[in-house]
Amino acid sequence: MKVRNLLPVLVSLGFFFYTNVSFSQIEILPGPEVTPEDMVECLIGPGVYYDNVTFQGADIARGIFSNGNSTNIGIETGVFLTSGSGYIIPGPNTSSSAGANNGLGGHPLLDFLTTATTYDASVLEFDFIPLNDTIKCNFVFGSEEYSEWVGSSFNDVFGFFVTGPKPDSGLYINHNIALVPGTDIPISINNVNNGYSPGGVPPTGPGTNEEYFIDNTNGLTIQYDGFTVVLTLWALVIPDETYHFVIGVADAADHIYDSGVLIEGTSFKSLGPADFLSFNFLMENNPGLSFDIIGELINDEVHLAVPPGTDLTNLVTDFEVRGVEVFVDEVLQETGVTPNDFTQPVEYWLEGYEHKDWTVIVDVVTDIVQHQLQSVISPNPSVGKIQIENMEGINVKIYSLLGNLLEDCPANFGKNKLVIDDLPEGIYFVELEKEGKTEIRKVIVN
Repeated sequence: MKVRNLLPVLVSLGFFFYTNVSFSQIEILPGPEVTPEDMVECLIGPGVYYDNVTFQGADIARGIFSNGNSTNIGIETGVFLTSGSGYIIPGPNTSSSAGANNGLGGHPLLDFLTTATTYDASVLEFDFIPLNDTIKCNFVFGSEEYSEWVGSSFNDVFGFFVTGPKPDSGLYINHNIALVPGTDIPISINNVNNGYSPGGVPPTGPGTNEEYFIDNTNGLTIQYDGFTVVLTLWALVIPDETYHFVIGVADAADHIYDSGVLIEGTSFKSLGPADFLSFNFLMENNPGLSFDIIGELINDEVHLAVPPGTDLTNLVTDFEVRGVEVFVDEVLQETGVTPNDFTQPVEYWLEGYEHKDWTVIVDVVTDIVQHQLQSVISPNPSVGKIQIENMEGINVKIYSLLGNLLEDCPANFGKNKLVIDDLPEGIYFVELEKEGKTEIRKVIVN
């Protein structure tokens, strides 16, 4: 299975994303300049693995777009599927009947959602494994069938079908989740509109689910005569199970006027809790380290202790999250790749199905070595009391965060276990020394 890797996508498609932006128009890169795999890679966000990508339709009808924020569609970058040509998407809206006839057939799943036989279907399929219990995606559906063919058999349609196990038993079998919000009504011309009007004339209603419709008659940035607002589709799933998606758009009753869907890049997500599962500095990513530094996760803080002489200005972190995007100052962080300056505490913003700020604190601790002593400090964090076991031959000193010596227990004090139960809430350093080897461990008392 493949996992999303945002950096290679941006690099491999860099020419596309960063050329001709000065024209302030949506940029279209159709197939075969990009493969179906490129499209899925662009679509996939955090918490999803994918594989087995296939496509049915004309190459010119699929692709990737950018610079969408220069338009009124509400999505900056992503993938598109159309029933004609991607080149028709960019505006202005100079025609009420733009389209391309690809001479292709439809798709049975799309036939089931609309009122007529479908044609010129563009269908993208792939398997995926979610890491969490929900998947979601953002999209806009637009068409040249608006608004002169509202209420007719030319009911062009978009579907997003999922197959796989349901969380409450049973199976999804080609279950469509591209629906009018709060309903089981599929997205099509007749189901989202502001009523009929002649070509080139703005519709005045009444419509059907018109709150989700944007009229684009004489629009300056997109050719489609109308399109939906940005909508979100979602489904409940079982983490780590395999599912299959079929995403398709098609003409209904003829091959003529184009319809299309624009799906937001990286918006296909399976979001998890906004928590770090681990946070470390590893030797393989930081040549200046002589051993791995393992972080301590405590509430909303990460604490790491590094040896003196460590360059804190350019450390690369290795962290684990599950379906969460991680940012520092709005810069997306990639584990094992993105460096930061840790001379001061660094704020990490985690965005999953909730949001959370984490503060990463790096301390330089004198004479730190890898854990070679067998002493065990527990619990950590604790509530008022800590216990140190395997004390034989070990000198113990406990310092406050400010460096004040609070406890000094020499090795010959005669016990193999030390219990300290009078520490107020705070952060402490426990120095363990035996036969010239010294370790300093951080303890949190809540």
